[in-house]
Amino acid sequence: MKEGKIYPLTKEIELTEEILRGINELMGVLSPGIKKVDPMRFEELIKNPFFELYLLELEGRIAGMASLHYMETLAKKSVWVEDVVVHPNHQGKGLGKKIMKHIVGEAKKKGAKHIDLTSSPKRVAANRLYQRLNFEPRDTNVYRLKIE
Repeated sequence: MKEGKIYPLTKEIELTEEILRGINELMGVLSPGIKKVDPMRFEELIKNPFFELYLLELEGRIAGMASLHYMETLAKKSVWVEDVVVHPNHQGKGLGKKIMKHIVGEAKKKGAKHIDLTSSPKRVAANRLYQRLNFEPRDTNVYRLKIE
């Protein structure tokens, strides 16, 4: 497995053009044609106590990321995972597993009782990874209401 440094994007970290470019490049891998995320949006997200973005840096460049979204209900604290992606130049090297294990550890530290995520069936390697990490398909429906 290639080594890489994983760290949260916090207000103490300067949001450089290189970091912003790396994140937007990864967002394009996840959702081709998606609108770029601007620095003001990141400033909002970083202030949100229920949001964490973890970056995986390899050889001085952003090579992967994942975001955690903490939720509290009457019964428990849980985490929703989004934006899990490794740059195509670095896929197949164990980096997805590394970042997933890291964020699972972070969720445990914060007292989460479970972690949920969705993944397109087209993302075969990602789905295989989640299953290898003991994520189980849920017997539930996922609904979305688009608000225009």
